[in-house]
Amino acid sequence: MSNIDFKRFIGRLCAMSEEGALDPARFDWPDAIDPDAWYFTPELISLYGTPAWDALDVAARKRLSFCEAVNFFSMNVHGEKYLIGELSRQMYADDDQELSRYLLHFVAEETRHMMYFTGFCRRYAGRVYPDRTLPLATGSDPEIERFLLFARINVFEEIVDHYNRTMACDERLAPVVREINRIHHVEELRHLAFGRRFLAECIERHVNDWDEARRDELRAHLTAYLEFAWQQYYNPATYEHAGIADAFGAWRAVVRSPAALRHRATVSRKRLGFLAKLELLEAA
Repeated sequence: MSNIDFKRFIGRLCAMSEEGALDPARFDWPDAIDPDAWYFTPELISLYGTPAWDALDVAARKRLSFCEAVNFFSMNVHGEKYLIGELSRQMYADDDQELSRYLLHFVAEETRHMMYFTGFCRRYAGRVYPDRTLPLATGSDPEIERFLLFARINVFEEIVDHYNRTMACDERLAPVVREINRIHHVEELRHLAFGRRFLAECIERHVNDWDEARRDELRAHLTAYLEFAWQQYYNPATYEHAGIADAFGAWRAVVRSPAALRHRATVSRKRLGFLAKLELLEAA
């Protein structure tokens, strides 16, 4: 892959961002939510397939689906706040003006996404769940740190997009959440394309100077981050607000339950195979 080809690719992404910008101010918010509707695809709800799920009636499952939507959107708010801050530091960090131009679009799109997510959470739940992430250690090598930043972004966004894509097409769900997921999916496709291309280009550029020890270090970092990212989908506060009596017990049981482990492995294998091919994650 030549540097000229990569710059042309970045230029095409910029053009697509400029032509397809969406305005959150024009979003049609319903006055109230329907308590009888689904707000999260049942098969994607964190407790699905566990004894705690089996114990719930349909009305309780729908309440849980609403709380899961609030947790999912809150998780995205915090993920994108982190992403915006980190990407802003990358802008104009070197002489690559075309990359900086695209990062401006990237940040603008993520800022708009936060408006959709916080709009839903504040209007209908009166809350955004607190950030449960931890600060990540930074190293002294700017090139490695930039690579790991975009690799972490890719991991996070690939998993999120699996949920977005599924829920955007799920006609069981309330129209407002289908539309938020659809909008996010459409714009994230550009971010995912950029991330995959950037990481592949970086690996190719460093094929001779990143030895096996370095690759082991990168692989360990991303494998740990993947497990960390998945943990955000299981929130005891979600279960408490849904009315589950032993919320903490449900959380403790579900994280390592066979159903949850199968789900995480299936989604990771489906969406993160690209990183496995680059030998940046263990193949699931």
